[in-house]
Amino acid sequence: MKDQSFTVIGENIHCTRIVKSGGTRTSPLPGGGEGLSFAYDGEDCLLPIPQNWAEISPPYESGKIRHIALAVYQSLSGGSEDERAAGEKYLCWAAERQISRDAKYLDVNVDEYTNDLRERIETMSWLAGFLAGRYETPLSIDSSNVDVIAAGLAQCRKDVSQMVNSVSLEREEAVDVIIEFGADAVVSAAGKTGLPNTTGERLANFDSIVKILDAKGMKREKMYLDPLVLPISVDSGNGKKFFESVTAVRERYDGVHITGGLSNVSYGMPNRKLLNMVFTRLFVDAGGDSGIIDPVQMPVKEIAAMDVTSNSFKLAQAVLDGTDFFGGEYIAAYRDGRLQ
Repeated sequence: MKDQSFTVIGENIHCTRIVKSGGTRTSPLPGGGEGLSFAYDGEDCLLPIPQNWAEISPPYESGKIRHIALAVYQSLSGGSEDERAAGEKYLCWAAERQISRDAKYLDVNVDEYTNDLRERIETMSWLAGFLAGRYETPLSIDSSNVDVIAAGLAQCRKDVSQMVNSVSLEREEAVDVIIEFGADAVVSAAGKTGLPNTTGERLANFDSIVKILDAKGMKREKMYLDPLVLPISVDSGNGKKFFESVTAVRERYDGVHITGGLSNVSYGMPNRKLLNMVFTRLFVDAGGDSGIIDPVQMPVKEIAAMDVTSNSFKLAQAVLDGTDFFGGEYIAAYRDGRLQ
């Protein structure tokens, strides 16, 4: 695996992202309550959590802090200049951590910030402009709503191609926005009415959506085909079927990139980092050249340098390729402390 040829779409500017209340990332505030501690520009900083945050972000009641949503909220609605500055610094900290680990795009999503579409459009417009005004790294505008995507792209730099995440048969309306802005795009294998399960279903969906993009004049090198990563905890064959699909896509479509939300594979499993890193390595071997990942937790250089002969690698590989059915041996090794 050559880390220089792997395109990282950094996934962490998402309003879904959670850290634990009372955990290692939090510190007490002088007047009570807690905040998120972080270091930025040589300074120890604290992002305060408002007293009414549980009303604004209900997951806080169960100890879950949506930290990107919190930073956006404080940037836009903080009660003091210091709070607004802390929100902006936190967003810069989150972005720069990914850029320093070779993220080629920053995936930005505000869908979970608010249920109000108008406010979501305004928030995406602000956040895309905030990031684009500070960094040369292009953005991957990620939303279930095309109007939100367009609002984000409109605020991006025009001297470099941005990205849309994503377009598929169930979201054909995104095609015109992609063409209008000359964006790259994550092209999902999702069908009109559901997710594909087999390689044949994935290819059939790709055939249809790629045909539409070809007809609009989109160049193949701007397409990042996503065969869709599904959890192995749901079906132990999901990893094997994904690898088979990646190889088939590479053989079928000249000039495209192949990407995916690679950490999805490990949901519900122990030692997710190991599984995700091994999965990424196997994905590249199968023909992948991009990933929607957290490059801070999964540095590409570390993935490229993994010892494929180690027992931990082999145990993870057996789960991911379906040899270790339902991961029985892998889970036993985890419980016995045999995974490194």
